[in-house]
Amino acid sequence: MEEIIRILNKNYPMRVNRLELVRDMGSSAYMVFACNQKYFLRVLKPAFLDTALNAVNIQVFLQKYDFPVPPIILSKENTPYVQDDKDTYILYEYIEGHESNPEQDAEEIGGLVGRLHHIMKEYSGELVKHDKQFFIGRCTDILRKKQYPRVDEFTAYGEVLWECIKDLPRGFCHGDMYSGNIYKTLDGRLFVLDFDTSCEGFPMYDPTMICNMTKFSVFDERNHDRSNKVLSRFLSEYLRCNSISQLEIDSFYYLIAMQHFAIQAARMEIFGFDCIDNAYLDNQLDWLYRWREQCKWNFFI
Repeated sequence: MEEIIRILNKNYPMRVNRLELVRDMGSSAYMVFACNQKYFLRVLKPAFLDTALNAVNIQVFLQKYDFPVPPIILSKENTPYVQDDKDTYILYEYIEGHESNPEQDAEEIGGLVGRLHHIMKEYSGELVKHDKQFFIGRCTDILRKKQYPRVDEFTAYGEVLWECIKDLPRGFCHGDMYSGNIYKTLDGRLFVLDFDTSCEGFPMYDPTMICNMTKFSVFDERNHDRSNKVLSRFLSEYLRCNSISQLEIDSFYYLIAMQHFAIQAARMEIFGFDCIDNAYLDNQLDWLYRWREQCKWNFFI
């Protein structure tokens, strides 16, 4: 940590006294203490550099529109990050608060995401394109490598699912719009965090993720209606800021199912193929089959 402190003090205007490690996964995160101020630091490894720097570009763009993202602290050279031979350092203002609650704040979150999608229509930077392979193929490919015996069932489900959503409108998608990435400050303001998964994909994927009240591993029929109610409240304010088609709104149930493929793939990529066993995958298939049955009037038409 002493080396990181030295780098920060060399490149930023504040005097850093100490660091506290917050997490250490693909990249490392630290609380930074400088006199009476706190900051948040991300230290990026080379393997994650491209997506993280794309996220920085998006955040800098959004700051120009006064959109609520954690402000990036510019270096002494007026750059949004600094680099050494090994790592890249991005320093943010620290925001005191907690994870949002979509059932409590659905309308406000809807207005926030609607404004985000509207502003990002003006973004001219490059966005990675996420298509069938990202949303579904990654998962089934990994299951084949794991030699999961029921992979053909996942594949068949995914093929039909993709046919239901492949023609949805494309555009900016945050890609990880769950409650932990919408932060609520102590005075009630909302901020959007973590643009590392931003892409050109399905914009409706963001409302689906934040309004999805189903539990990933435990199927409960009541959560269908809970999700519907949150989505309805969300859209009441989203539509004031950004347009969305009825076709996209109707895809809500398809996209909930698709999240099971994308999230499983991400987990296995990060934590290793063995982090999920066959019993868990059997449970996921059961969940997907029961969801298909419950949504039979608007799912797999």
